[in-house]
Amino acid sequence: MSLQGTTQAVFAGPAPLAALLRSRDWSQTSLGDAATWPSALKTTLGIVLSAETPMACIWGCDRILLHNSACAPLLPADAQGQSLTAIDGWGAAGSAIEQVFANGRSQSFDFMQGATLHHWACSPIWDEAGQIGGVFVTGQPTHCPSTEGALRKSEEQLRLAQQGAEAGLWDWDMVNNHVTWSEEYYHLYGLDLTVKPSYDNWLASISPLDRPHVEIKVREAIERGKNLKVSFRIGHPEDGRRWIMVRGQTFYDTAGNPIRMTGIAINVTEQKRFEQALIGSEAIARTQAEELAALMEATPAAIWIAHDVDCSQMTANRMAHQLMQAEPGSLSTANSWVGGGSLPFKQYKQGQELLPQDLPMQKAIRTGQEVTDEIEFVYPDGTVRYIYGKAVPLYAPSGEVRGAIAGFIEITALKQSEHEREQLLQRERIAREEAEQANRLKDQFLAVLSHELRSPLNPILGWARLLQTRSFDAAKTAQALATIERNALLQTQLVDDLLDLAKILRGKLHLNPVPVYLAGIVEAAVETVKTSAATKTIALKLDLEPTIQVAGDTARLQQVVSNLLSNAIKFTPSDGQVTVTLKSVDNQAEISVSDTGIGISPEFLPHLFESFRQEDISITRRHGGLGLGLAIVRQLVDVHGGTITARSPGEGQGATFSVRLPQLSVETSTDPAAALPKPALDLSGIRVFSVDDSADTREFLTVLLEQYGANVITAGSASEALAALRTMHADVLISDIGMPEMDGYKLIRRVRALPPDQGGNIPAIALTAYARDEDQRQSLASGYQRHLSKPLDLEKLVQAVVELTQARS
Repeated sequence: MSLQGTTQAVFAGPAPLAALLRSRDWSQTSLGDAATWPSALKTTLGIVLSAETPMACIWGCDRILLHNSACAPLLPADAQGQSLTAIDGWGAAGSAIEQVFANGRSQSFDFMQGATLHHWACSPIWDEAGQIGGVFVTGQPTHCPSTEGALRKSEEQLRLAQQGAEAGLWDWDMVNNHVTWSEEYYHLYGLDLTVKPSYDNWLASISPLDRPHVEIKVREAIERGKNLKVSFRIGHPEDGRRWIMVRGQTFYDTAGNPIRMTGIAINVTEQKRFEQALIGSEAIARTQAEELAALMEATPAAIWIAHDVDCSQMTANRMAHQLMQAEPGSLSTANSWVGGGSLPFKQYKQGQELLPQDLPMQKAIRTGQEVTDEIEFVYPDGTVRYIYGKAVPLYAPSGEVRGAIAGFIEITALKQSEHEREQLLQRERIAREEAEQANRLKDQFLAVLSHELRSPLNPILGWARLLQTRSFDAAKTAQALATIERNALLQTQLVDDLLDLAKILRGKLHLNPVPVYLAGIVEAAVETVKTSAATKTIALKLDLEPTIQVAGDTARLQQVVSNLLSNAIKFTPSDGQVTVTLKSVDNQAEISVSDTGIGISPEFLPHLFESFRQEDISITRRHGGLGLGLAIVRQLVDVHGGTITARSPGEGQGATFSVRLPQLSVETSTDPAAALPKPALDLSGIRVFSVDDSADTREFLTVLLEQYGANVITAGSASEALAALRTMHADVLISDIGMPEMDGYKLIRRVRALPPDQGGNIPAIALTAYARDEDQRQSLASGYQRHLSKPLDLEKLVQAVVELTQARS
């Protein structure tokens, strides 16, 4: 280790030295005037003034403030206070010093004095503000026999100074990554002399609490070209904890790359203790206490101060008591709140209840590190409050942790806002997924609807064309007509399902509730499916209690049971069984339809009653339909105040559907005879005037009504009907609505405008495929007394004719 490097390291940057250099009149100063200086500084300056190597201190550009006796032969007698560049032979020093002030890096220069070449080095002196306040200039002759002896003597003096100041020197060759420590350096750190000098071993000796900060300072010194100045704690084997201050200077090559860092390490433990003692003085402590008390009450955060490591002595401000919902002054010890205590809540972090040692202040005391945390206050009623803040350790003069200080605020509103935003995003995500699912279901439904509507048309149109163009025997003709009728009924059912669903979705489904016996409804529904059951040789088993009565719409209840029976037969293989039971359960009427069919998978069971949902929607599916039947059943059951459930052990194990309806008590029951079928209807002697632009429909109605004894007169248009009414007598008018030129609404308005003797008050029935509620209202408002929808329900039509003729008579 060279003396040049050592000297530069000692004097490169201590702030007290910079202040001293700036304040002294060095033209009149000697070492003897420094009796009041700190011992370490006095010893160091003693080396400067007494060293045999030439040394000089330059301050404020290039003015010589101080030089030692070894430098005297190279300078005029009155050099102190003069500009170095103004002295003969020293011109090269000027540019070197200017570069030191310009870039803060050490520079060197040479000059000749006689036959001797002198090599000089210039190093910056940094003041307390981080500015360059001056320059040390040290030098030695390159070829001088006495140099080595002088050097050894100076190094010996420097070692004595190190021992007196409890300092140690270090050098780091960054090019070769080679580190050297002086013997005093080992003693200072309490290291065994066998420890290999290295950067990593030096970091390992530093307290883990301070190590990150030290590494940052070292990087800044290298990258920014500034002196290294950092203090940290170490664990000394004899003295316990020590405070060490390290100063260092980085050297660079001509390209500006760092090549070496050299410096000194000093024991400043006493200085730290002195500072702590000074801070702890009574006057300062009183002032600080007053300022702290005012600050704690003025700040909008909850603040705690733990005055000992056990948190047995606490200070808390008003906001802290409010935050903890505690009485003023009740948070003076940790026992009053740590781990819950007497407070009305428990403290959690990420769902885990916090133990006392894991609370922020206790953790900061235990680790000596700053702690930032978010805590949940959970109350017995489930209410949660969120608290966020920070705790930092407090240190005693000895460097030991003596307590902690913490500040917290409530962030419940912020967390709720975040939670609400997350819920909103979740709802939007679910809504988007539901919309996408609805679109998929719509597309699937339209595809199925197209298939289901077109499929019956194929045999209908096919057989109709064959019957028109070819002749068949009676058996084949009957088969063709049966096929046409069956598929037409299938299409009718599809259309009815769509209309029913439309009514339900618009809330337009109207019921005509009356007391009814469910046994009769179930038997009627069974009659409608007997043929399809017999076709598949499926056994129908009934177990009905005949006295169970409910209030409901007879037709809609029969629709519910028929749909369930049709589904059971549809999904039950041949030779299976469908069982229908009717019994009273908890004052409710329960209809159960069980089958031995294909069953329902657990995954699809929750979606069973949703509109347009079918378990199998592939083009290879074995069973047709729109997926509306069960959705309509559920809606019809709901409007009757009942419930429907489905159970299935799994695929291939059958299914059971159970409908429960409010059961009427005995007091509200009616005579079972009221539910019996009425006598057969008779239209004998009644003249019916049928108006329809379809010849097939006119002929069909004529044949049907004549079977009931009616005399039927027909017209193919509204104009023809108006002309006929003036000259003929009819008891009832049955008219289609959708006709060319003049529709059924205009027809009835024209009829009602006629005199009574020309048929102006004839009872009228609208028979139309326009089956919506608004269509019915328009028909009645136009002048019709009844509105019946196609396909024709013959009994309803005949009943309407009888009622209208009886009312007229």
